Amino acid sequence: MSDRSRISDSIPIAVAYVDRTDNYWIVIALPMNKVRLGLSVAEVDEWHTRRLAIDDCYLKWSDISQKTTPVNTLMVRLLDEFRTFAQPILDRIAASLNLNETDEVVFNLVGDSNHAGPTHRETQITESCNDKTKAIGGGQMAHHVKSDPASKRNHILAGATGFESAFTITDKPTTLTDPENATSKSYTKANSIQKTGAINSGKYLNHCERWVYGPHEEFDGPFSASQSDLIH
Repeated sequence: MSDRSRISDSIPIAVAYVDRTDNYWIVIALPMNKVRLGLSVAEVDEWHTRRLAIDDCYLKWSDISQKTTPVNTLMVRLLDEFRTFAQPILDRIAASLNLNETDEVVFNLVGDSNHAGPTHRETQITESCNDKTKAIGGGQMAHHVKSDPASKRNHILAGATGFESAFTITDKPTTLTDPENATSKSYTKANSIQKTGAINSGKYLNHCERWVYGPHEEFDGPFSASQSDLIH
């Protein structure tokens, strides 16, 4: 996979990628990721240094009063240089025997190949949505879902268009007793990222999931049991 498919040409999306992956190395409780995936201290330090320069430039690029031609040129150059720096590291991560599905969604290393195309439904979904959620830093949470807990790979249920996550964010773990009236977000990929905002780091994401069938809400499945996960 090329660096262009891993790191978007869209500047806001590319900057979000840089921030997310840097958080994956440095946020508390996550630093062992760099050891597991074989990065050196120097590589992680340079990744972070480049992130700081990109974030600083992006603040000006995002401000219409400061977005000059030189700023835009610098923004493009910094991201191109980051791609050149990151590409061999990403190739190494992709080939690592320690690669897991959270790594895949954080670094955009593989597509969601196990997404089964939805069939035309005429009955309600009865299967449970099994979700494992992991904090990946910066207030972001990675959802990994499957219909069969014994399956080795995450996947969208055949006959569903995706899954819905109903959630609240609280200071303490709280059972989500009324998902129908909670905040919700839908996803179409088995490995998906939920952005809660860095301001919520240290709080808890209380959530439950269900399979959905986009064209007809009456066919959506039942919500799973409530879970609470610490946001980093």
